[in-house]
Amino acid sequence: MGDVIGIVECNEECLNIAKKFLEHVMGWYHSYFASSCIEKGICRVLVASDKEMTIGIIVFYKALTKPLPTIVIYYVAVDSKFRGRGVGKALVTSVESLFENNQHIFLATTRENNIPSRKLFSELNYSEVFIEHLDNRTSNFIERLACSYEDDVVLYKGISDIAILAHINENISIAERIWKRVCYEPWKQLRKI
Repeated sequence: MGDVIGIVECNEECLNIAKKFLEHVMGWYHSYFASSCIEKGICRVLVASDKEMTIGIIVFYKALTKPLPTIVIYYVAVDSKFRGRGVGKALVTSVESLFENNQHIFLATTRENNIPSRKLFSELNYSEVFIEHLDNRTSNFIERLACSYEDDVVLYKGISDIAILAHINENISIAERIWKRVCYEPWKQLRKI
């Protein structure tokens, strides 16, 4: 991957660049939800660049779940010209390194047919489970915590059984609050447009 010059956390000055990049790579719909999360100060953004050109972005947030906080990897977007070069992997490992001094759970979701994403997380030692194989309480919890209604695969690291999180009552209310701010409120706003 020697092409990546740097990965830096996005500040206010680069948020417009991040939004435009997300729309270019993922389309307006997913860009809208990611941008809303960023604007609310919930999501953080890391930007990968090559020769001052944005080539990848990762959007993530921290949920204060028990027994360990959960880092939700909300979106990983890489410019099509740079896919397969390790940019996505570098972005995910950069997020992990931000939290390496403390124990955390890392959580991402994707679709079954998104083989490159599943391969990326597998190579980074994430466990994988299909949402349909989880009990209702766990699948509902993950859908709310990760705003992942279109996804059917859960990828996680830092905990042996992802269902443990859903069976701690306090975590349900945490996921509910995140869902309202990250998923539901932007969706309601979108319906008004």
